[in-house]
Amino acid sequence: MLAYFLFFFYLFSGTILLHFMIRRKIFPFTIYHTASIVLFKIFMGCLYGWLLLHFYGGDDTWNFFNESKESTDLLLLHPGQFFHEFSPAYSLQVTGYHGWEALMFYINNFERWFMIKGLAILNLLSGKNYYIDVLWFEFLTITGPLLLFKLLARDFPQRTGMNFLLIFFIPSVIFWCSGIRAEALILLGIVLLIYNGEAYARKPGAGNVSGMLFGFIILLLIRYQFLAVFLPAFLAYIISVKKKASGPFLFVRVFTVAILIFGVSLFLPPPFQLSRPVQHAQESFFRLQGNTRYALDSLKPGLLSFLKVLPRAVENSVIRPFPWEGKNLMQSVSSIDILFLMAGILYFFLGPGRKQQISHPLYWLFLFYGISQLIIIGYVVPFPGAIVRYRSIAFLLLFLFLYAGNPLLQQKLRYRIFKLH
Repeated sequence: MLAYFLFFFYLFSGTILLHFMIRRKIFPFTIYHTASIVLFKIFMGCLYGWLLLHFYGGDDTWNFFNESKESTDLLLLHPGQFFHEFSPAYSLQVTGYHGWEALMFYINNFERWFMIKGLAILNLLSGKNYYIDVLWFEFLTITGPLLLFKLLARDFPQRTGMNFLLIFFIPSVIFWCSGIRAEALILLGIVLLIYNGEAYARKPGAGNVSGMLFGFIILLLIRYQFLAVFLPAFLAYIISVKKKASGPFLFVRVFTVAILIFGVSLFLPPPFQLSRPVQHAQESFFRLQGNTRYALDSLKPGLLSFLKVLPRAVENSVIRPFPWEGKNLMQSVSSIDILFLMAGILYFFLGPGRKQQISHPLYWLFLFYGISQLIIIGYVVPFPGAIVRYRSIAFLLLFLFLYAGNPLLQQKLRYRIFKLH
């Protein structure tokens, strides 16, 4: 009974507090808008945990939660030891004070430590209840979607209705970016870099540098592979904003240089080949066991191997699972994303005035980063369950790009949702 009281008390008070925090900004939200995005996100987070527990026997989030219970006891009894295990000094001790090994050990284990230690602290407020921990986690990470909406609402006020639906109410994206998952933190890190990066490019300031640094650290420590893929698009975005370039030309140039550097490195001795991290990541996934697995050839040193695997990588990460491939509820629902993506591509190419609708570097960042992230995921991951989770952020950004047009529809949605002309 106490758990139900705490859940609804935190839900009500957190929603009210969040609304009063954001209503002074650029958000055109009433309390109903704020409550709807909070309720939907928390519902999806709780649904994720419930489905994974009852139909799959749990997953990483439940493992983190179960380990966090003992960490909560450790926090109460030996707080010094609790925080010491989370500090770089602990990594140095474990690796025998070898600097580079300690750094990689810390980065590779940070996500797990952060989740367990973070949940251990939240357990003090939840009484060691998984679903209340989910509620707190959603409130703490909702900043990412809110900042993304704020950025788009500021630069494209006529599109607030469509962007409101895309950012907060695509079921699959919210599902995978909710729960106690790293994807919510990755989205936060990416948005912090974009939001503060644009502000810094227009008018440099210490606050913007701090925001970019915070986003950089989040991506570096939570999932540095995503950071490596994001940086070329982010660099092109910053240069485009500084030069006030609205087209994709700078993105094409930056990515052309990046691809050339990657290609040239394939002809260098193995220690200098930029393909090695991708190959090692693929090998790590190949060693894992899963109920369902897509066909994917092993990457070999050399350009021909990457070109040979590319079609299969794109197929696995972009257009699968096909509707008839769904072996369970999650795979069947994931196929809806593909249909939504295909519809978006048709909507993009058949709609009038498309070039004018996406003539902004932010949309080109969405496109170039989204495509490059999907390709890397396809190269590395053979498991459909992992693919649909990893690609959720890339799909969100691609949806924002593809559905940015049709001024008449944008105006109607803006009026129907926010009563704004």
